[in-house]
Amino acid sequence: MRVFIETFSKILAFLSAILIFFLIVSLISNFIADRNMSHFSYYKGNKLSEQKIALLNIGGPIISEPQNISNFQIFNSLKVIYPSLIRSYLKELSKKNIVGLIISIDSPGGSVSATQKIYKIIKEFKKDYNIPIYFHSSNILASGAYWISLSGDKIYADYGAIIGSIGVKGPDWIYYNSPTSLSPGLLGGYVESPNGIKLYSNTAGISKDIFNPFRQPSEKEVIQLQQMVDSIYEDFINLVSSSRKIETKIIKDEIGSMIFSTNQAKNYYLIDNQMDIENVMKILSKRLNLSDEQFIINKKNKNYNFLDLSFLSRTDKLNTHDLYQSYIEKNFCNNLIYELSVVSISSQKSGC
Repeated sequence: MRVFIETFSKILAFLSAILIFFLIVSLISNFIADRNMSHFSYYKGNKLSEQKIALLNIGGPIISEPQNISNFQIFNSLKVIYPSLIRSYLKELSKKNIVGLIISIDSPGGSVSATQKIYKIIKEFKKDYNIPIYFHSSNILASGAYWISLSGDKIYADYGAIIGSIGVKGPDWIYYNSPTSLSPGLLGGYVESPNGIKLYSNTAGISKDIFNPFRQPSEKEVIQLQQMVDSIYEDFINLVSSSRKIETKIIKDEIGSMIFSTNQAKNYYLIDNQMDIENVMKILSKRLNLSDEQFIINKKNKNYNFLDLSFLSRTDKLNTHDLYQSYIEKNFCNNLIYELSVVSISSQKSGC
């Protein structure tokens, strides 16, 4: 028995040493990879050309910043848009000496604050590097996504894309009128309210318990919230008007917050033309008088296989894409309850 234990201990120690060795190698290789990580790679054209046009693909709801996720890099593979992600893309492009940029965006919109930040980031990049920026959408360009697209020179969309939803949505205040019980239920939550229940809340300051579902909003609160939404709506309208040369009265009275097909959107001057991404690339090349250009594109995160031991040192290599994508979609609207949003019409798209 003693011999068996000694032999087993030696084998275990040997295997542990091998595992530790691979972990160290993995940590070093991933550290080096992170330092040399590039979002963009060759797409098409002359691979040796110094005349580079970048194609940046982004999509998903627009959020302020990732939260409650320890590894920032995992969000690079999720369908979500946030300011620091855009900033990191443009920071890399600033070092590649690009002569033009095409941003292909598919998004239902999102947070007002994040939308405005991204708009300013792209606008400042365009000003600093004096390059044309064209926007394109193959699926949905609504609300906050449309707001962001106004930072460029031109807007194009594929046939069948959804354009518009120029509006602002404030937080919903759901009021339960005298509820008696709340239950998550097996098939969904429900509220019963024949006689009412009591709620005790310790707050200081008028309206500190704003959005409390067990009391009605006061007239002053409703007015204040509406004024807040109206103010941002005016900013949105004025931005569309100045960028697209459309009278504010037409935006308010005719366009409104409706959504449109590409032909309808073109008739309202919301986009410049119906066009696929390949033709957008051609017309930007033509505008720049290029004949031997190179196109680069932001690459998708590679798929990691089971045998890649480096997953032990980096959580972004775990097979968690679907898990976190589901988390984002399910919690997106909940995260916007207490902030103004420019969310689009499509509840299925946004997870609402």
